[in-house]
Amino acid sequence: ILVVRYIFMSSLKLKSSDAETVINLHNAAEKFVSLIPLVLSNEDMQNAEVNWKRDIVHAPISSKLCIQAGLLLRNIKDFWRAALLLSTLLYPSDLECPTQSAIEHFELDKRREIIMMIEKEVLKLGLEKVWEMKPLVNGKDIMSVLQLKTGGPLVREWQQKLLEWQLAHPSASAEECIDWMKQTHSKRDKTE
Repeated sequence: ILVVRYIFMSSLKLKSSDAETVINLHNAAEKFVSLIPLVLSNEDMQNAEVNWKRDIVHAPISSKLCIQAGLLLRNIKDFWRAALLLSTLLYPSDLECPTQSAIEHFELDKRREIIMMIEKEVLKLGLEKVWEMKPLVNGKDIMSVLQLKTGGPLVREWQQKLLEWQLAHPSASAEECIDWMKQTHSKRDKTE
């Protein structure tokens, strides 16, 4: 049993969902830390990789930040700003100020600037309420394209791939999504 869950349930006598929220905040904060350098560096993200999601759908390099951030925000939902705040506390800082009070003031300003930059990027990418985004393709359509009789792990796997594709192509239609799915599925069949 995680310590957080034990404290929430036994000592504080709170709901288990509160404990899950705190655990999700901790996990999301760690993931946000790996996204901060991508947002802060205005360079080409060709060599940038985020290591907490290995098998992401094939997408343009420029869309990878949108996909990673979108998946993170879908998981944490309305608490994404709190997770962002926590991640800036975990984010390492390189400080070179002469006095302790100058260091504290400089660090506070730097961390506030990081929060504002990342929040601005999330809004620019259109991800503020990404957890409310409806999938373009439902499970029945996936089963139809894959020619499956029953759902299961394969349908869930494709739902995740389609979500990532949808994050990479926010203005795409359901028909474009199904076309991409057919092409990807036929390539997968040929390689197997």
